[in-house]
Amino acid sequence: MTNKDVIKALEQIKTYTSADLLDEIECAISIIKKLEEDGVSKPLETDFKKLASK
Repeated sequence: MTNKDVIKALEQIKTYTSADLLDEIECAISIIKKLEEDGVSKPLETDFKKLASK
């Protein structure tokens, strides 16, 4: 699954979620978009400690 797939799914979930969870869903979408922009295509398999030292 790619970040774009996750973003698409979260956008669909956002459409149907309750109003009190919209901020959390939007935050998750922003995080995945930022990871995608930064070139992290597989966040669950990425060693962020190595990225931080670059």
